[in-house]
Amino acid sequence: MKILMLHTQKTGGVAIHVSEILNELRKRNFSVDEITRDDDLKIDSFAQSYFKLKKLGKKWSKDYDLIHAHDWSIVYPLLRGGVKNVVATFHALPTNPLARIFQDYCIKKLGKNAIVISPKMHRRYTSATLINNGVNLTFFKKLRGHRDATLVGMAQQYNKNHIVKTVATTGLHWIFTDGALPFDKIPEFYAKIGTFVSIPYKEAGFNMVWLEAMACEVPYIIGTTAGIGEVLPIYKVKDFVELNNILVKIKNKELEPLKNLRKWITKNGFVWPKNAKKLIELYERAIE
Repeated sequence: MKILMLHTQKTGGVAIHVSEILNELRKRNFSVDEITRDDDLKIDSFAQSYFKLKKLGKKWSKDYDLIHAHDWSIVYPLLRGGVKNVVATFHALPTNPLARIFQDYCIKKLGKNAIVISPKMHRRYTSATLINNGVNLTFFKKLRGHRDATLVGMAQQYNKNHIVKTVATTGLHWIFTDGALPFDKIPEFYAKIGTFVSIPYKEAGFNMVWLEAMACEVPYIIGTTAGIGEVLPIYKVKDFVELNNILVKIKNKELEPLKNLRKWITKNGFVWPKNAKKLIELYERAIE
């Protein structure tokens, strides 16, 4: 089977998702090419890419058995161009009302060939196929070294200022990856901290950083029920008052650290090999 993996850019969470899936497919001897709109085609918006992708989609549909697209802004032009051999992964619930209309159209059109990545998204798009994201347990793992129990880590801009202000009131210290940390250094970041906090927007699709922190066995992981948070065995807060209270308990050693997180990940199938297997099953059904 010859597959084209088509997405927006070579950095960010979706790019990591695509990279992991590509690795798993190639291990299984699938022929997979990757094209990004922004980096390879040098187009950085939906409006500018619409007619180009519509035209290219017709060509690609003849060159590949299947096109696996990511994001509604990539999928919509293909569908409007009449491309039939498409499956697509949708990584979030758009906050923009117009974007949500486009995404709703794409998912309705694709049916089971639309993939959503969390139970929350699946509740909205019941016709789609649920395939959760995973984490690379070989790359993200507990490292030897000094872990500072008073250091709170953040890896995203989501609510950063509110989190920093809350951490400061507790007397704990904080560290932020600042988006500039090389990917191969991220496990070292998780190895330094005693607590990891991520409070994404409520429409977040998955939020993989929680799984990364779990895989690296950070003692305290604080999140919400957004994205995949609803099913993870982490500490969850509803607001910043609760965040303050839980941080105080951590500082005073009144809260038990999390345990057996890597085992939980494996047991519940949040790993890329299992997800790739589900994806291949969908591919085979899609080209029948």
